[in-house]
Amino acid sequence: VLSSKGDLSMLRNKAYKFRLYPNKEQQILINKTFGCTRLIYNIMLDKKKRNNSLSCYDLIKEIPSLYKEYPFLKEVDSCSLRCAIFDLDNAYQRYYKKLGKYPKYKKKGCKDSYRTNLITSTYKNKAYENIKVDLKNKTITLPKLKEVNIKGYRNLVKINGRIINATITKEGKKYYVSIVVEESVILPDKKEDYAVGIDIGVKSLVVTSDGETYGNPRYNEKYEKRIKKLQRDLTRKIKGSNNYQKVKVNLSEIYRKLSNARKKMIEEIVSKVTKYNDIIISEKLKVKEMLVKKEKREQNKTLRKSIINATFGLIIRKLEEKCKMLNKTFIQVDTYYPSSQICSRCGNRNTRMKDLRKREYKCSKCGIELDRDINASINIEYEGIIKYYKRRLY
Repeated sequence: VLSSKGDLSMLRNKAYKFRLYPNKEQQILINKTFGCTRLIYNIMLDKKKRNNSLSCYDLIKEIPSLYKEYPFLKEVDSCSLRCAIFDLDNAYQRYYKKLGKYPKYKKKGCKDSYRTNLITSTYKNKAYENIKVDLKNKTITLPKLKEVNIKGYRNLVKINGRIINATITKEGKKYYVSIVVEESVILPDKKEDYAVGIDIGVKSLVVTSDGETYGNPRYNEKYEKRIKKLQRDLTRKIKGSNNYQKVKVNLSEIYRKLSNARKKMIEEIVSKVTKYNDIIISEKLKVKEMLVKKEKREQNKTLRKSIINATFGLIIRKLEEKCKMLNKTFIQVDTYYPSSQICSRCGNRNTRMKDLRKREYKCSKCGIELDRDINASINIEYEGIIKYYKRRLY
């Protein structure tokens, strides 16, 4: 879409995540809403199992009849109950498209969250909205909760765009709210000056064809001892007891720290790679296939664990999102392209390089000696550029 100035613009959905500081009454209401949305989800899932022809709108019509049996449902935001049914319908759609597993019943304390949509109305020529963000006073207005204190985005003065929904989550002892906003963004001009190939691995998380290496901090090793200790403590507690819940909260807090550390590291890598390059070329990894043990594939438990902790899928997804946002080209070469086996100078193929223990590439034809990962990233760049220009020609 062209803006009035002739610039290329696009509409995109962007999420802003804030730390939420509810008071005691608001915390009670949030926890009640978690329980009510979970109850609605499980009831409707049970109905859907018995009668698969029911649509999400048929299930929504049944909510008023549940108020008599469960009067506490009236205490929470009614929009959050409808959103729980939309989430169930989305889970079924993903299952039918073979993108996910069959929907399961929700359990208490497992990914506590609920979503509510923005509703606008007018009264006496005055517009009203049930979700408002005031960054000046650091507050957010949410249905039933009213004003709640928030923290985050110190340099952000105003959220530009139309608010679509808000999702309230509980992670350990902390509460968060994510606001999804539809905003118009002016895209920078598309360039084709610099291209880079990246090889993703376990030893070095990302290696570029320019010779840049981003190591793997292995955050899991930092938290592994604490996680194992808390997991042992959890097995020794009586399930459902207060001590059990305390250990469970502490465990979820460690997992939250581990997840945030990984995300921050990946964001920094992606920002550096996309800042100075216009065409980013990567492998098309099939992580699930890499984790499956096969007779022909030499994989041990340690390697599988390292692949999981390296979060290959998250790196690719972040690269793709960042390139789309900056109007840059992102290309993925074929999964089975033998980038580690081909010599980046003469094109000779060495099948012995399938062994991951060999970290240096030595070509028997031209005699070049090069780091295995750098050699692979150069080959990925060549293959991606060929693919890019073929796409433009045809």
